[in-house]
Amino acid sequence: MIGAVIIAGGDPGARDVLLDYTGVPKKAMIPIAGKAMVHHVVEALAGCSLIQRIVVVGLEPTEEMRFAVPVDYVADQGQMLENALTGMEHLITVEPRVEQIVFSAADIPLITAEIVGWFVETCLGMEADVFYSIVERSVMEKRFPNSGRSFRTLRDGSFAGGDLYMVSREAMTANLDFIRKALASRKSMWGLVRLLGFMTLFRFATRRLTLAQVEQRASKILGYPGKAVIAPYAELAMDVDKPHQLDLVRAELQRAGA
Repeated sequence: MIGAVIIAGGDPGARDVLLDYTGVPKKAMIPIAGKAMVHHVVEALAGCSLIQRIVVVGLEPTEEMRFAVPVDYVADQGQMLENALTGMEHLITVEPRVEQIVFSAADIPLITAEIVGWFVETCLGMEADVFYSIVERSVMEKRFPNSGRSFRTLRDGSFAGGDLYMVSREAMTANLDFIRKALASRKSMWGLVRLLGFMTLFRFATRRLTLAQVEQRASKILGYPGKAVIAPYAELAMDVDKPHQLDLVRAELQRAGA
């Protein structure tokens, strides 16, 4: 059984330029094409028949919205890891049969049920326990030439990180310390590579590091096989962090008639 956790909360003390830009008190609630940003993400996950339960972490009871499918709400814990863990714990409590968990950010409103279905099916077709979506630079820039996303260069190419992950329940609960460190370094490729050891850091610095080497090293550290999933969908990496990205996403969804 597969469940999904959407991280809609965050550090209440961190200033967000998007909140100043929109006047909305919480990022996930920013209106886009007539709906809150998180609403688009919920609809995409709900449209994937492989996902049986959805948990949204970070919305208060007074902020609950009506969706076409049942959604569980969990209060914001203040930090990303705590939100992810609390969401996972709630999911396991209400659905003890859950074996795989899809984690999603709340700020990728351009994803669709088709994209989510592709990602989940691709992960299920691989022999691994931890999956991380990435998008190659040419794919990203062709779809969104003004996205403003940053890329990290490996020997295989330059990639932007996606915002969908899938982790087996067993691997998630067995590697909390490493996951905590990885999440703390998620915005820094140097920080992530540093976790993987000196030789990995050296190869990255000299652009000799390959995806296969990252996967092998991460799998060894975790004790569970991990895979980077190269996605043909730029929408997975089109997160909304800055005002110009919000304007871009709003224009996209308005054109699509969402």
